[in-house]
Amino acid sequence: MAINDFDTIFDHIGGFGRYQMCLFAVICYMSAMLAFVYFGQIFMSLTPPHWCSPPPGMDETHLGLSPDEIKRLTIPIDPDTSEFSRCQMYDVDVRTIMQSNTTGLDPSSMWNVTSCTHGWTYDFSIYYPTITTELNWVCNDDWKPAFSQSLFFIGSFIGLPILGWAADKWGRLPVIVVTNVACGLFGIASAFARSFLVFTILRFIVGLTYDTHYTVVYILVMEYVSCEYRTVMGNVPIMLFLTAAMCALPWMAYFLRNWTLYAIAIHVPQVFCLVFIWILPESARWLISQGRLDDTLKIIRKASQVNKKVLSREFIEEFKEYVKEQSSQQQSNAGVLDLLKTPNLRIRFILLSIMWMTIILAYDGHMRNTENIGLNVFVSFTVLGAVELPADFLTIIAIEWVGRRHTTVWTLILSGVCCLIISTIPEAKTTVIFGLAIAGRFLITMSINVGQQYVVEVLPTVARSSGAGAIHTLGSAVSFLSPYIVYLSKFGHFLPYLIMGIVTVIGGSFCALLPETMNEKLPDSLQDGETYFEGQACCYNPCSASKLTLVNKRGKQ
Repeated sequence: MAINDFDTIFDHIGGFGRYQMCLFAVICYMSAMLAFVYFGQIFMSLTPPHWCSPPPGMDETHLGLSPDEIKRLTIPIDPDTSEFSRCQMYDVDVRTIMQSNTTGLDPSSMWNVTSCTHGWTYDFSIYYPTITTELNWVCNDDWKPAFSQSLFFIGSFIGLPILGWAADKWGRLPVIVVTNVACGLFGIASAFARSFLVFTILRFIVGLTYDTHYTVVYILVMEYVSCEYRTVMGNVPIMLFLTAAMCALPWMAYFLRNWTLYAIAIHVPQVFCLVFIWILPESARWLISQGRLDDTLKIIRKASQVNKKVLSREFIEEFKEYVKEQSSQQQSNAGVLDLLKTPNLRIRFILLSIMWMTIILAYDGHMRNTENIGLNVFVSFTVLGAVELPADFLTIIAIEWVGRRHTTVWTLILSGVCCLIISTIPEAKTTVIFGLAIAGRFLITMSINVGQQYVVEVLPTVARSSGAGAIHTLGSAVSFLSPYIVYLSKFGHFLPYLIMGIVTVIGGSFCALLPETMNEKLPDSLQDGETYFEGQACCYNPCSASKLTLVNKRGKQ
C-alpha cells in the first residue's frame, strides 16, 4: 500500500492501539489539570456575604446584645435587595442612644449612614477565608478580583501566539513541558501572595502559560490517532476527567477552608509534568515537516512495537521516500501569516476565530455567573459542572451523527436563546433561571468540545500550533471581558445573559460557513489546508453523503 498521506501510516502501525492508549492516559491527566488551572482561580477569590464591622467596643460583651441585635443597630437595610447593606453602616453612637433609650432598640430612618470605617465582617459559616477577605477586596475595591482574573487572560493573550509559534518552530514536547512546569511553580507562588500587586503579577505569569499547556498536548495526541478515533480521543478525557475535576474543585476548597492550601493543591500536580520529557513522543507529523527522518522512524518503530505491529522493509523504504517528498514540499517555518495568504485558508481561519471567541465568551460567562444565580455557589458549581458529563457524551454522538458544523451551529444558537429567555425572567424566579442556566451551560459545553477539535482538524500541520495559538489568543482577548460582563449583574441580573445571548446567536450563525471535517484526513501542508474540504454545500451532511456513497457502491455491484 503506497503512502499518500500520514493517515495511511496508521494502517501499518495501528490507529488506536496500546501506544495511543498511553497517550490517552496523558490527555486524561491533562484534562484534569485544565480544570484546575481554568476553574480553580474562582475559588481563590470568592466573595462571602459581608457587612461593616461595628466600631471598637460595640460587641456583645460591652453592650450585652446578641450579634444579630448589634448587626440590626449598626447596619441599614438595602432597599434594592431588602437585605443588610454590605457597604454601609449607621453613622451614630449606638451606646449613647441605648443610654438615652429614646428609640429603644429599633433603628431610626433619621439616622445618617456612612461607608465601612472599621473594616468588614465576613460570613464564614459556609465560605472560607479567600484572598478577597484577607485583603478586603469588597465595596469600593470589589473590582480587584475581576481585574486580577482579567490579567490572567491578558497573560494568555500574550503567551498563546508566542508559545504556539514556538511549538511549530521547536516542537510540541519542549513547549508542553515548559508551560506546565512553569504554570505549576508560579501557581504555587501565587498562593503566598499577600498584596494586590504581587498576586496579579503572579496570576498574569500563570496566564502566560494557560491554554498552551493543554492545547499543544491536545494537538500532539490528536495527530497520533486515525480519523475514526479522533472524536473519542478528543472528547472522552474531557467528558470523564475534566468533569470529575470540576465537580471536585468546590469541595476541595470547601474542606480545605483556606485559599492558600487550595491554590497549592491544584497547582502541585502540574509540576509532575516534567516526566513528559521521558514518556511523551514528539509529533511525528511535525518531525516530517522538519525533514527529521531518523527521529520520525524511531517513533514510528516504537509505536508499531507497542501496538504489536510488524513493519515490512518495503514500508520502511516507502516511508523514507514519503518523508523526503513531504519535507521538500512543506514550509517548515509556516506561521499564522501564511494562513492568511490564500482565500480558503484565510476565510476558514477567520471563521474559526469568530467561533472560538463566541464560545469562550459564553462559556466563561456561564461559569463565572454561577455565583450570581442565587443558590449555594458550591452546590450550583457542582451541578453545572456535572452537566459536562452528559453534554460531552452527547457531543461525541452528535459530531459523529450530524457532523462538526451542524453541532457547532445549533448548540451555539440554542445556548444563546436560553440566555435571551433568562434575560426576560424576573430575578426572583431563581429555580427557573437556574434550570435555563443549566440548559445554556449544557449547550455551550457541547460547543466548546467540538470547537476544540474543529481547530485541529481544519488547520494544516505546518501551522497548526501557531494557528491554534492565534485563535485561542483571540479567545483570551474576549475572556478579559467576561469578568466585567458578569460584574454588570450588579446593575441588573439580566445584563450578562442579554449580552451573552446576542453574541452567541450571531456567532453561531457565522459558523454555518465552516467546512465539515467529519471522516476527513488532517491536512499537513498549506496546500492541503487550501484544497481540503472543497465543494461542500452549506447544508452538507457527511452522514447522508456516506449513506449515498454506500448506496451507489451497492448499485454498481
